[in-house]
Amino acid sequence: MHSLFKTYTTVILLVMSILFFNSFEINAQISGSEKVTDKSNPLSGLKLAGPGDIDSGTPMMLDPMSMPMYDEQLQKINPADFMKIMMSNEYIPEPYVDEKKAVKAFVLRKATEDEKAMMAKMQQGRMGVEQEKSPLVGTQAVDFDVTDIKGKKYKLSELKGKVVALNFWFVECKPCIMEMPELNELVEEFKGKEVVFLAIAINNQKQLKKFLKTTDFNYKVFSSGQSVSDSYGIKGFPTNVIIDQNGLIQYASTGIGPNNKVILQKEINKLLIK
Repeated sequence: MHSLFKTYTTVILLVMSILFFNSFEINAQISGSEKVTDKSNPLSGLKLAGPGDIDSGTPMMLDPMSMPMYDEQLQKINPADFMKIMMSNEYIPEPYVDEKKAVKAFVLRKATEDEKAMMAKMQQGRMGVEQEKSPLVGTQAVDFDVTDIKGKKYKLSELKGKVVALNFWFVECKPCIMEMPELNELVEEFKGKEVVFLAIAINNQKQLKKFLKTTDFNYKVFSSGQSVSDSYGIKGFPTNVIIDQNGLIQYASTGIGPNNKVILQKEINKLLIK
């Protein structure tokens, strides 16, 4: 099974396992409130989880594509904005449960100064572990010969002299989709420069074309890339790899984090100014 949420969940799960359960004590006066009965309220029939409603060992995944997420004005949060909001260190997700104590929605409330400090500390420590140097770095990039979904052929060895940014992904990978707007910004930023952006997907061409009808992804997209993915030893998605002008891998990371775009931008620029 693909590790869909490897880095995507790193900060989120830490926040949920520590801050949320600590907030029961911090916010005891508002936790365990009465059930919402206003039918016009999207939280109608639910109540803010209080002490004892959710066991501290219960895993909770914040997935804005399948679980309703609201701001403090009870406006539904767009999945594309969710990660940026969470990574801002400004908000704490509070779960609302039904009569069976099943989590049915989250509301993001403003974090206290103490909570902000704790989140920042957690991110720095944990992200440092996740961003340890990949074994791919410093190795020769494995050559491949692929055709994108528009019919154009690319052979990696023929791209020497250019910086190559690889993105390994697949349609069902929600973190992969969430990072696409920022990847598109990178493509725009380096337009006209000696940088090639290639997206290796493990889906077939039909699946990709259907997906791309509703989602913009400005990399050169390739289908059925499982063999290429395997040749690079990719175990989690998304994975981003930066290859220098001589075909050596200079950077590789799996998952998404608060500084993904900035890091990729920096790695590419380092190679361009050599």
